[in-house]
Amino acid sequence: MKPIIHIGSNSVHLAAFVENISSVHHTQLLIAEEPCPFPEIHQLHQVNFRNLNPISIFRNYRLLKQILKNHADGIVHIHQLNRLAYFAARAASKLKIPIVATAWGSDVLLVPNESRFFRYLTTKTIERCDIVTADSQQMIRAMQQLVSSETKYHWVQYGIDIQSAASVKEKIIYSNRLHKPLYRIDAIIHYFAEFHTRHPEWKLIIGAIGSDTGKLKELAASLLPEHSFEFVGWLTPTDNQSYYAKSSIYISLPKSDGTSVSLLEAMSAKCLPVVSNLEVSHEWITPGVNGVIEKNSANPLFEALPLLIPDILEANKSRVDSSSSKATSRQFFTQIYQRLSQHA
Repeated sequence: MKPIIHIGSNSVHLAAFVENISSVHHTQLLIAEEPCPFPEIHQLHQVNFRNLNPISIFRNYRLLKQILKNHADGIVHIHQLNRLAYFAARAASKLKIPIVATAWGSDVLLVPNESRFFRYLTTKTIERCDIVTADSQQMIRAMQQLVSSETKYHWVQYGIDIQSAASVKEKIIYSNRLHKPLYRIDAIIHYFAEFHTRHPEWKLIIGAIGSDTGKLKELAASLLPEHSFEFVGWLTPTDNQSYYAKSSIYISLPKSDGTSVSLLEAMSAKCLPVVSNLEVSHEWITPGVNGVIEKNSANPLFEALPLLIPDILEANKSRVDSSSSKATSRQFFTQIYQRLSQHA
């Protein structure tokens, strides 16, 4: 089995992916711009392209190319199409090393529109890849506009742990996205404040942390009774799964997103999803049928209550479990690696 050379960052998503495929692909290396303490990685190489000094970029590109040359019998898997990805794809293509890339969301939905330079970097990276995967059709359409191809792009999920649901759900609305402006936790608090005036038996649980945690706590305290909400901080996977299991509604309202792992986990745990009106949301949610998509004129939490029906929640779980499990993801990427190995 050829070694897999990951190009990525210190992310929980990459850590989970590396762990998932470790049972099949025992030799995994990582090239990153910062320390990444992933137990399954046999070698970590730090190569930094954040310094825009041309001399530094040239020196580090030569280092990157030498690292790849030392492992030229492997397969490169790029996770997120960013600046490091551009240089890695450039070097790997010159060395005739097969390249898989996985887009993450904003790297193809937002960044290419910021400037011609970023559009060039993203386009060239995609051109040099043999296969590019994404977890939403929206991302694939965006990449098709940069580099048209009938065979390059594949829809596949990174893979989630199948979740269990409590036999009796509690009247809990659960949010676990980061406390940053992108994720609009403040909007969730405002929606819940209105919802709580008519449904005081419900509670809002806010997981995760971030730069806005302090402001969000102040906002919640100013709008809500003391015992109607709780900030539970950064959770272990076990604790996160426990909240999925007992929560009835899951809410996530980012300004931009790919297919969210947390959304799929929540649906797997039979939480009714309430999501923002993004293209990717419509790939998973049919409004009023199996979840709620936010509209400008309505509080989405009120629309969620009539959909708390066992058949709806079970159908959501079945769909996610069959298409998005770690086992499904592992099988897909193993087949991709094997195909590229045969043609290398």
